[in-house]
Amino acid sequence: MNRARWAATLAFAGIALLGVNLANATTVQKFTVSDLAKKSETIVLARVEDESARMEDGSKEIYTYITLAVIDGVKGSKRNDNAKNPKGEELITIRQLGGTVGNLISVVPGMPTFRKGEEVVVFLSAKDKAGYPWVMGLQQGKYTVTMDSDGFKQVRNDVDGLTTVDKNGLMLEAKPVAQQPLASFLDGIKTQLDVEGKVRINEATPTE
Repeated sequence: MNRARWAATLAFAGIALLGVNLANATTVQKFTVSDLAKKSETIVLARVEDESARMEDGSKEIYTYITLAVIDGVKGSKRNDNAKNPKGEELITIRQLGGTVGNLISVVPGMPTFRKGEEVVVFLSAKDKAGYPWVMGLQQGKYTVTMDSDGFKQVRNDVDGLTTVDKNGLMLEAKPVAQQPLASFLDGIKTQLDVEGKVRINEATPTE
């Protein structure tokens, strides 16, 4: 793999790659949810429709392509509208380094993984030169939607194999964000961005 090309591509996605050790972890800039919301070009709640990997023509690099069907566009989703599926849902195809092609396996620790059929909330960069957005901050920018025992949707963030560096240069092992209700998570993002759909409080109404 060409590490210089890796670094340039990942930096485009706002990842600020600081180091890669294929046996251990990837070190990236630490992002809070607020950072991700502000820096991302697109934020969507989506369902994974397809996932495939291939070797790029003229290179020795493997890329994985993930197609997402948008359930809720939180920020900028129309700008990455590539197509629509038979259900009329907006489709977004993202890509990332690594994957499996035949007997060849390329692994980037800390890169998010996707499973067909799962629901996710993803924070995405602008499109790269090839026309594809990337997940911001590696695993920091992908939240998995799960169902709790009471039938309510929750979101959780897995950051295994990821080390982050804060603005002061302090290296810390990334810690997953505590599981929380999906509705509250999305509303918090919308409120931060001041977009349509956020909860609005009538200041004229007394509250306890």
